[in-house]
Amino acid sequence: MARVKGILQVTGGLKGVSMYTMRGSDEVIMRTKGGPSKNTIKTRDSCKGLRDSGTEWGGCTKAASALRRGLEPLMRLADYNVMGGLNAVCKKIQCMDTEHEKGKRNVSVSTNRTYLADFNFNKTNLFDRVVRLKPEWQIDRSMAKATVTLPEFNPAEQLFAPNKLPFLRFVIVLGFCTDLTFDEHSKSYKPVNDLLLGYYKEAHTDWTPVKRALPEQILEVQINKIVPHMLESDTLVLGIGVEFGTVGADGEGEAVKWAGSAKIVGSL
Repeated sequence: MARVKGILQVTGGLKGVSMYTMRGSDEVIMRTKGGPSKNTIKTRDSCKGLRDSGTEWGGCTKAASALRRGLEPLMRLADYNVMGGLNAVCKKIQCMDTEHEKGKRNVSVSTNRTYLADFNFNKTNLFDRVVRLKPEWQIDRSMAKATVTLPEFNPAEQLFAPNKLPFLRFVIVLGFCTDLTFDEHSKSYKPVNDLLLGYYKEAHTDWTPVKRALPEQILEVQINKIVPHMLESDTLVLGIGVEFGTVGADGEGEAVKWAGSAKIVGSL
């Protein structure tokens, strides 16, 4: 993979080379086209490993997509393409499956939830660097409810804002995801519980000037309707973020996209 530098800023395709940009980088990425044909990959025994890897990667991307949908409100705080990071986490989880052969290993998030802890939605401005406080959290699975306690906050000592925006608020999201298993009939990966995909609940504090000290605050979120339909293979994922804003038309805070930091704090 090559990178174009200098005054040449071209994207698209040109004689076997594709060029494109990525959010979070000012460079133009270059890749050469080619490789074995689709028919070769599908039919030759020598390509079985490649077929197995491709099938498993499909399961990883589906699992990562389920996680993304469950934490959708935090995506506006990311400073890079989060899907790449979520795909990598799901691949690690998939590799923990020692019961099935390669090409059919499941993505069992429910039995490997520790891999989700402290996943960051940022590469440059990590949540723990921007906000120096330790929130306490609790998830009640029987009620699909999460509680986050934010301790007293002194921005003069505990905030390292990456921008000059005048307002901030804290946000939490409780989202749903489920395990992905290999289906022999379709030769593809399917969610164990597709009924609840995309369910989440968001809560946030009021907008406040970035220089104002705050007392202890408690945020709660609950997704009542999913409780009767949850399975053991399902996972509730809790994320937290700090969002920065500008002055809106009403004089209150107004969110600025991509201006913030977020991470996953836990799951159950």
